[in-house]
Amino acid sequence: MISPQFNLSPQLFAKAFPFHIVFNRERKIVQVGEVLQRIHPVPLVGSLIEQNFQILRPDIQIDFIAIAKRISSLFMFESLHNKIILKGQMMYVTEQEIMIFLCSVWGNNIQTLANSNLKLKDFAIHDQSVDLIFLLQAKNTALEDIQKLTDELTQRQAQLENALIIQEYLAKTAETQAQRLENTLKELQQTQSQVIQIEKMSSLGQLVAGVAHEINNPVNFIYGNLKYINEYTQYLLSLIQIYQQFYPQPYPQIEALLKKGDLDFIIEDLPKTLSSLEVGAKRIREIVLNLRNFSRLDQAGMKPIDIHEGIDNTLLILQHRLENKSGYQPIEIIKIYGDLPLVECYGGQINQVFMNILSNAIDAIHYEEKVCSKQEIAKQSSSITIQTQVDNQQRAIISIKDNGSGMAENVKQRIFDPFFTTKPVGQGTGLGLSISYQIIVDKHSGKIECISELGKGTEFWIEIPLRQKAA
Repeated sequence: MISPQFNLSPQLFAKAFPFHIVFNRERKIVQVGEVLQRIHPVPLVGSLIEQNFQILRPDIQIDFIAIAKRISSLFMFESLHNKIILKGQMMYVTEQEIMIFLCSVWGNNIQTLANSNLKLKDFAIHDQSVDLIFLLQAKNTALEDIQKLTDELTQRQAQLENALIIQEYLAKTAETQAQRLENTLKELQQTQSQVIQIEKMSSLGQLVAGVAHEINNPVNFIYGNLKYINEYTQYLLSLIQIYQQFYPQPYPQIEALLKKGDLDFIIEDLPKTLSSLEVGAKRIREIVLNLRNFSRLDQAGMKPIDIHEGIDNTLLILQHRLENKSGYQPIEIIKIYGDLPLVECYGGQINQVFMNILSNAIDAIHYEEKVCSKQEIAKQSSSITIQTQVDNQQRAIISIKDNGSGMAENVKQRIFDPFFTTKPVGQGTGLGLSISYQIIVDKHSGKIECISELGKGTEFWIEIPLRQKAA
């Protein structure tokens, strides 16, 4: 197969790399990116590098040979006119005796980029600065939430200080006050940790929704044009067949090219290739839709939700942990779905419950495989059974059962306690099931139980009212 050869014109190169700089051995700038020239206050092409920039990193002077010796280093240029910093990599084109600085604007806050009159569309799709902008936006949102939490903690701290002052004057009730203080501290610690955990899940949901949105547009573009490509291809193939019918003896040059390219194989394989592309694009669209449904950031308040769709979306997120990887055997998912109507609930929070329980089930199965011999593992395949049903047309029942290691009675009794975990340090916060309990019981007036026996797996039984009572 012959690889295609093509050259980018300076105009296309300038669009593909909107911030690049090209200079020759005399340090004269011969080409710059479109966006860089737009935001720079003076024309760059035709001037010398040192008239417009200074090198911040590495610590060298602007010299063609010195730069060539440090070609593998990370370079940072600062504009002498507007203090914009460019960060990137040098490329030395020996045939033309030119140096190409493939770079991008570098800043540590969004305001720096805004002051330079830059927008997201100014960056190339491969530019990591786009990711930086999203991270900075997420950081600003997180800082606002942290400030609110800090104010709340400051208020609670003031209450605790007042309680301590009162305790000094009420010696007879010292024991009672100490107990109240301990309870308050526990509640404060639990509230703080749960708020952080919920914020992390919210950030994850925003990230998932953002990625799904960004992928959706180009995928729809590809998927929408595949139909026309297929039609055009069929037309061209038909044209070739008619040409072969009326001109069975082509010119020698055409005959040589036909033999070299194996036209018969191309005619047979091209429709199959287009069909494969259509199947792949359709699958990507389905994955994007599942990711957006999992995050459910576009839904405020309680809404009628398809519980089965939420479970399926969660399983899609965890698919990489269910497959035969990292020395573990694959985990079979057994679905026994009943005729479940839409359930009025907070979709994102219910998905978080499914995520916590299914993640713990996978961890339990993997732990069982670690402590068992290969012969014991081979006797029984790993599985998670998910069953749904309706109880008396009033409550939805969801059962998630694994055939992992199970748990002892003393562990089962504390499974919903905040900060209780059986996982090694650094692998669990002890908040997942505690938050799940609050979501099901406190926010949905439901019920969640753990049924487990050591060595016989674990089952979580969840009941949620189909309709929530009006407050």
